Amino acid sequence: MMQRRITSWSGLLLLAAGLCLAGDAQAQQKSRQELVARFTGPQIVEKLKKGGHVLLLRHMTTVRSPDQWGGVDYDDCATQRVLSDEGKEQARTLGEAFKSLNIPVGTVYVSPYCRCRETALLAFGKEGTESETLTVWDELEMSEKTQRGTEIRKMLDTQPAAGTNTILVTHTGNLLWSFGLDSKPEGLTHVFKPTGLSIGRASYLGRVNPDEWRSLAGLDAPVADAPAPGAPAAEAPTP
Repeated sequence: MMQRRITSWSGLLLLAAGLCLAGDAQAQQKSRQELVARFTGPQIVEKLKKGGHVLLLRHMTTVRSPDQWGGVDYDDCATQRVLSDEGKEQARTLGEAFKSLNIPVGTVYVSPYCRCRETALLAFGKEGTESETLTVWDELEMSEKTQRGTEIRKMLDTQPAAGTNTILVTHTGNLLWSFGLDSKPEGLTHVFKPTGLSIGRASYLGRVNPDEWRSLAGLDAPVADAPAPGAPAAEAPTP
């Protein structure tokens, strides 16, 4: 089998930079993106239930190790930074939330990297259709990054199949170079409403962090205890 490899010499430098930031500082980092969210999480959920949107999703939380120095083999996850146990649980929770909320999922496009394919598999039951446009761009020239950003904007502006939402699972750089979007935390989802013309003019609705899906779906809500067999029914309150 021909190996699908991509060179990534900057992996260790990026990791070193990332480790210098404390987790709390990352979580509290103010938004630097220019696009302003128009809707809150619950409002976004109501729109997603109707279909017709495109979600740009960064892969879920990963282990603290870089991609293999000198090159990555798409078909060998051992050469890549992969999902952590926390990230796998986040992906499963995302899938549970979508099912509970009745959010319809249509086509899923993914970066060929294992962390993106596994995010899609655990969340949506399929690895999705691989797209080189959604892969890591570290080694591209500036002009190539600009072109990739244009291609992603067109994907975000493409109309999903009727009654469904399209999912794009990707990496930090693609969020930055498409619309200058925030890319932290891992697992962050940005939601767009396409024009259907594929000209890069989708409307930005807002974002949902990975830890928000559980509460939005009510997965943490306490379950009322069922009465024991033969137990008397509760009396109605006196008027």
